[in-house]
Amino acid sequence: MTSSWIKTLARHSSPQIQLFCLPHAGGNAALYRGWREILPPEIELNLICYPGRLDRLQQRMPTLMSELVRELADAIAPILNKNWAILGHSMGAVVAHETVLELQRRGRASPILLAVSAREAPQFHKPGILHQQDDDALCNELLRLKGTDPVLLAMPEIRELILPTMRGDYAMIEQWQLSSSQPLECPIAAFVGNEDPELSVQHAQGWSSWTSTGFTLDRFDGGHFYFSDNPQPLIERLRERLYQYQTVS
Repeated sequence: MTSSWIKTLARHSSPQIQLFCLPHAGGNAALYRGWREILPPEIELNLICYPGRLDRLQQRMPTLMSELVRELADAIAPILNKNWAILGHSMGAVVAHETVLELQRRGRASPILLAVSAREAPQFHKPGILHQQDDDALCNELLRLKGTDPVLLAMPEIRELILPTMRGDYAMIEQWQLSSSQPLECPIAAFVGNEDPELSVQHAQGWSSWTSTGFTLDRFDGGHFYFSDNPQPLIERLRERLYQYQTVS
């Protein structure tokens, strides 16, 4: 079954683990470019492709988190195997968490791991108003997080292309409310950059209260996009966590 939501980069005819990766607000699947060459071949890499960007540029991005999660769960559910995991970066961590909750409500098997990168635990989420501010404010936020080349943001045609997507994603995450306070039936691994201006270790540690089966916290050099230039340290630690919780046939 094919889906516009999922781009599968596989190296193994019978992968041991399915890994689904979700990008940040305003981001796209290119965040995980190069991961296939580093991951072991038995881990199937599935990139989640949000509407409104790249190959889906002309498709509407849902405005509500609940709508996005339902559509994503519809795409993922039919292809899940026994050993699947999901990783989300920043806003993607919230989408990943909510998707696991949605699949849990549907009676689907839990993942072997929920991995949350650069995101505070739900109890520390605060609504925001950045999506209501002007383009300069959005650009300043992108520059603060060091996730976008300043040269690109100085080009009006690039700003016109990326800022509407960024604004829509920020509106979604800033107005999001958690759908359930139920703990997950899977372990959670939190990954943080030591110099992330958005996240404290305490707020990342808070994810430990959202699982009944295990929690780990790993820290890396760098800021909010600590793995963008060199993803290998994160991938190696993620691989360790996946194998730690993998179900043996």
